Amino acid sequence: MYRKIILILFSIFFLTECAKKNEDALKPPDENKSYEIYNEALNALNNGEYFFAAQKFSEAEKILPLVDQSAKALLMSSYCFYSINFYDDAISSLENFLRKYPADKNAEYASYLIALSNYEQILDEKKDLNPLLKTKKLIESYIENYPDTDYT
Repeated sequence: MYRKIILILFSIFFLTECAKKNEDALKPPDENKSYEIYNEALNALNNGEYFFAAQKFSEAEKILPLVDQSAKALLMSSYCFYSINFYDDAISSLENFLRKYPADKNAEYASYLIALSNYEQILDEKKDLNPLLKTKKLIESYIENYPDTDYT
């Protein structure tokens, strides 16, 4: 008899605790916090702390309320990775930017940074031609897609 009562009380306690955790998970992030994170990332970028800034921009991108702001944060994160020569991370982030925000006004700049990141990874054209050919194809594609931009 006591075992059943204890088992019932334990299961009720367990279920109510799980329900409380789910309520916390469903709360939307605070809008002011997202702007604080973005400003912290901008300050880190201005101080030359590019890796920390990239992390903060990525964090802000996930919780910023407007699509334009989220796109800008992801692009800034990509630029930070590019600035510290983390080219693979920059390319991955920029491709993610183009996949998420294809109609953004900075899409041509993201494509430019992808081509530039690939170009800067060319080490020695005599040993391996694949990076050189890939970069050439990316640059030609960029010039074809965006012929009248400042970056061409």
